[in-house]
Formats: sequence, structure tokens, C-alpha cells
Amino acid sequence: MTLSTADIHDPPLLVIVTGLSGAGKSTAIKALEDLSFFCIDNLPFAMVDSAVDHLLQSKWTPRRYALGMDARDKDFLTGFADLQTRLKRRIKLDVLFLTCAPDQLAERYSTTRRKHPMLDSGGQLIAAIKREIHALQGIERLADVSFDTTTWSVHFLARKIEERYSGGVVGRQLHVNVTSFGFKNGLLKPADTVFDVRFLRNPYFDPVLKDRTGLEAAVSNYVFADPNAKVFLDKIVDLHQFLLPEYYKEGKHYFRIGIGCTGGKHRSVAIAERLAVDLANLCIPQIAVSVNHRDIDVGM
Repeated sequence: MTLSTADIHDPPLLVIVTGLSGAGKSTAIKALEDLSFFCIDNLPFAMVDSAVDHLLQSKWTPRRYALGMDARDKDFLTGFADLQTRLKRRIKLDVLFLTCAPDQLAERYSTTRRKHPMLDSGGQLIAAIKREIHALQGIERLADVSFDTTTWSVHFLARKIEERYSGGVVGRQLHVNVTSFGFKNGLLKPADTVFDVRFLRNPYFDPVLKDRTGLEAAVSNYVFADPNAKVFLDKIVDLHQFLLPEYYKEGKHYFRIGIGCTGGKHRSVAIAERLAVDLANLCIPQIAVSVNHRDIDVGM
């Protein structure tokens, strides 16, 4: 693994993700991982300086790191201000604090049935949440940015993380996979959209084409000689030209399009191949297209 010129000359970035329990720290860490950050969650406070020493000497690229830290570590509460001062001398540091309204945090904990870390001190859930809010007030004042996730979904929080930290690097992509399959071998699962192409003329009934597949020009030409094939393909392309950017904005990472015929060897293969090419040729930003054929070798 080699460092680019930008990696060598730009200072490494360290994001410390902290805040109230239940406000979205795990979601934020996962979003940073998707942006190619090297992430360590719940690192003991006493190990931070040693960990940063190691990261500064590593050849991880891009040089972007994140540490998840919270109020369970009492040394974190008392020593963070000094740590922040030390780290800023050595690395580009950004402290992200996640907060949330107490009643919303209580609802989240009631839904997930997880135990709040401050309940170790006894009392009720709301009281534990308020104790943590009080304990973290000083750290929130030191943060570079604070996100209030009270009304945010996990997907919206992930998008806000991307907006702040994806500058200058390739961000998240929506990986679109077009998969052909045969209905007689079972439905395609999982799939986001599925289309049935059994209404098209079937090469299976042509003795010359029966034992060939939709990857071959003769079979593909036969399928697209049906005038409905091109009309149908254009409609699917138009639909996904609208859908895919919307699903990307929603925070989706994977999107699977199923194209099914009877056996999964002829019509679905030909349509899937052409669909993948047409979608790729749209050059939609942050959309990567691939194609595969689930049943093309079944029974051959």
C-alpha cells in the first residue's frame, strides 16, 4: 500500500465521535467506516496517545481515522481537555458530539431494551440520561460540531456525516447489481426491483438457440428482434434513472435489480446484459453497476 502525494503532504485527520448514549455514535462510526476511515470504537482513554502514535506511523490510506469515546470511561470525562490540546499539536482533530432530547433517548432505550450505562448508579432511566448529560457538558462545549439527532433517522445522520467528512475523497457509492434468474428455480432474494420478461419471444423454442445463452449475440439479437424488448428496456432504464439517485440520497449502499424469465438462460440474460450497459452509460454520480446471471449454468 503506497501513499499518494496528497496523503503525504496533507495532515492526517482524526475524528473523535462522542456524545450521549443512544444519540447515534454507532451509526456515525459506521458511516465513517463507509468513507474509508480507520475506526476504533470504545478505545480506553489511557490508550489513546499510544494508538495515535501507531496511526501516525501507519501506511493506512487515506490517512483518516476515528475514535469512538463515551462517558463509561471516567478518565475520558476528566482528561479530555488535556488530550484535545495534545492531539491538536500532532494531528488534524475534529470532535463530533452527538446529542438528543432526553425523552427521545428514553424512547429509543425502551424500544431497543438496551441498558443505559449510567443506570449502574441506580435510579430511573430518565435520571440516568440526565446524569450523563450533566457529565458530558464540558466535552460538548469543547466539540468542533454538535449534531442534535432528536428528530433524525439513522439514514439522515449518516448523510450528515458524509456531508461533513467526505470532502476531497470518493464518498459512498450505490452498488447496483443487475441479476438474471429463472422463475422455475425460485424467486430472486433479496431484490429491490424485479421484472418478468416472460412476455418476450423465447429462444428456447428455436432448435438452433435452445442450448445457447443470452450472452451470445445470436440469442440476444433474437430477443431484441421482438419490438417489445427495446420498449421494455427503455422504460426500465428511465425508471431507474429516477430511482437510483433517490436511493443514494436516502443512504442506501446496495441495490439489486432482478430480471426473470422461465429458465434464466436466454431472455433474462440478454435483457440484464443490455440493462447493465445502459445504466452504466447514464454515468449517474456515485452509482456503480455490475451484472451477474444466477441460473445461467443450472442444468447445463
